[in-house]
Amino acid sequence: MATKKGSSGKTETTAKEKSVGELINSLADTTGLSKAKVKEVLDAHAALLVNELKESGSVQLAGIGKLKLGERAERQGRNPSTGEAITIKASKTVKFSGGKRFKDNFQ
Repeated sequence: MATKKGSSGKTETTAKEKSVGELINSLADTTGLSKAKVKEVLDAHAALLVNELKESGSVQLAGIGKLKLGERAERQGRNPSTGEAITIKASKTVKFSGGKRFKDNFQ
């Protein structure tokens, strides 16, 4: 998804993101499952991914890609309002790397 600076100076996305509700509606229409069942499955899937990432640090999603727990080191930054130098604390992040079959759909 591409981003750009808007007239207000804030970063804006140029492609529409799907809300969770829209994703649930699309999956319910595609699968014939009820929206409640789709939400239940998505919530369970998200919980499983989080637990697996906490335990092993990575999750392989066959045919889609790999989620991997990463770390960002502490670094120096600037407060955009004042320009004052600040320290941004170290944090953990989740990185996604698309699998071959997934990537091939975008070439």
